[in-house]
Amino acid sequence: MKERKKEHKVNKWLVFTTMPFQMGITIYLFHRAGLWLDGYFEVAGEWWMKGMTMLGVVASLYQFIKQVNYLNKNE
Repeated sequence: MKERKKEHKVNKWLVFTTMPFQMGITIYLFHRAGLWLDGYFEVAGEWWMKGMTMLGVVASLYQFIKQVNYLNKNE
C-alpha cells in the first residue's frame, strides 16, 4: 500500500483574520518611523511622517496582495 503524504493546507480564514492586524502594525510602524525622522531632521509640516505612512500603506497592500495570490495559487 502506498502511503499518502498529507498536504499542508493553510486555513484561509485564519490568514484572512490576521491580515488586518498585519496591515495595521505595518502602517503604524512606518508612521512611528516617520515621526522619529521628523524629530531627528526637525522638518516643519511633518513630511516624513506623511510620506512614511503612505509608504507603509503601499507596503501593507503589497503584502496583502502577495498573500492572497499565494493562497489562490495553492488552492
